[in-house]
Amino acid sequence: MNILKNKLIQSLFSSTTYPMIAQVLLFFAFAVLIYGGIVIPDVDEKLVKILRNTNFASLFVWSLWWPLIILSAVFFGRVWCQVCPMELLNSLLSKIGLKKKVPLYFKSGWIISIFYTLILIVIIHTLWAHRYPRRMALYLLLLFGVTIVLGLIYEKRAFCNYVCPVGHLLGLYALCSPVEWRAKDLKVCKNCHTKDCIAPKNYYTLKKRSCTSNLYPATIKDNRRCLLCTHCLKVCPYGNLRLSLRRPMADFFSKIRLSNAELFFIFIVSAFVIHEIYVEWAAAKSVLFYVPAQINGFLGLSGEPSYFLRGILLFIVLPALLFFVPSVLAKALGRIPLVDAAKKYSILILPVMAAGHIMKSLFKITSRIPYYEFLGDEPLGWNTAQLISSGQIQLNKGFINFISPFLSFIAVFLFVGSLIFSSVLLWRGNDSKFQSKGAKLALHIGLIVYALIYIVMVLLWRF
Repeated sequence: MNILKNKLIQSLFSSTTYPMIAQVLLFFAFAVLIYGGIVIPDVDEKLVKILRNTNFASLFVWSLWWPLIILSAVFFGRVWCQVCPMELLNSLLSKIGLKKKVPLYFKSGWIISIFYTLILIVIIHTLWAHRYPRRMALYLLLLFGVTIVLGLIYEKRAFCNYVCPVGHLLGLYALCSPVEWRAKDLKVCKNCHTKDCIAPKNYYTLKKRSCTSNLYPATIKDNRRCLLCTHCLKVCPYGNLRLSLRRPMADFFSKIRLSNAELFFIFIVSAFVIHEIYVEWAAAKSVLFYVPAQINGFLGLSGEPSYFLRGILLFIVLPALLFFVPSVLAKALGRIPLVDAAKKYSILILPVMAAGHIMKSLFKITSRIPYYEFLGDEPLGWNTAQLISSGQIQLNKGFINFISPFLSFIAVFLFVGSLIFSSVLLWRGNDSKFQSKGAKLALHIGLIVYALIYIVMVLLWRF
């Protein structure tokens, strides 16, 4: 079913002012959020755990914006990229910049993977940018700064295509989406002589651009790279584009080819999502942090050095253990290259990983609802945080208590459902490299272990 047949959606996506107007509005919204964070001084660790929820900027960025773009990617594809203000900024600056060719090492995907790893371990889990409003604001300024520099140096939207880890993550989750952006009739594309959707002359036009993600609509195979920017629809003389509903997870039944950089990216995210779920429950958090705590204690580390080491252990060593055993066994039993086995394993755990990120998003959104009533009185949240800390303000958790049982059942359904889906994908897949029953069994055991890390924890915690 082509959603563009709806006149309202067709009119919106065909408009030359969309998504530009949305991007401009969001640019100013981010400016307000940055201001709301940067004016707040750093406070002690105890108070900042409350302040991050009472300060409007921190609350919106980490408890609303970030969870919602994760959910939107799983259900609708890379729709955030469509309205992202950084995409507009990158495109405008590349129009007036040096337009240098993007280096090959950018195109390899390793810049995104390394940048994401540094953000995760250093900015988030060592400097705690997701807790301190000022550090969050500086982190957002860093992203805008990188966008500006790359836009002024390189051609097209280099930041979006080769550096932005957010878009890369959303592209992987978009594989799950029941929505796809494709050419309607491939014969029309074949017979088109102007190819306006990829013509270099249209790269830097303001309203009707050809694809600056280097995609030709007729050859798009999956949802990873398309930003849904809608410019190919605007520039196509035949309107030969569709936004269609499809079977959820459809891309997983196509031949997904991961690069080594994408493998490493999933490798890191696989442990990050475990961390995000486990820190929701104090008992599970203590189990997850036990080994890092023992090593830090042995080395006598505290503060930021201890956080950095813990990040290395949780986001590099832990996934190495998760990937090593099933990949090595699959290599030995199936006589396939180790990297190919690891890539297959990463594809199999991706639906479970997405389920974990969905649940974390729902937990974040719902758990922060009691704080919203105070934003109207004091948006910066400084005094409110102190009053909550001293016990003079009690949070109303009635809605959280009401919705909690529903979230518990949703969590179990998602994790079990994603495990079943990936199991079916493994055993019914027609990948010629993975016909060995031994290799499939090794990967299946690894998949089950990864899923049980979530399922057992949720059952113990929520039931």
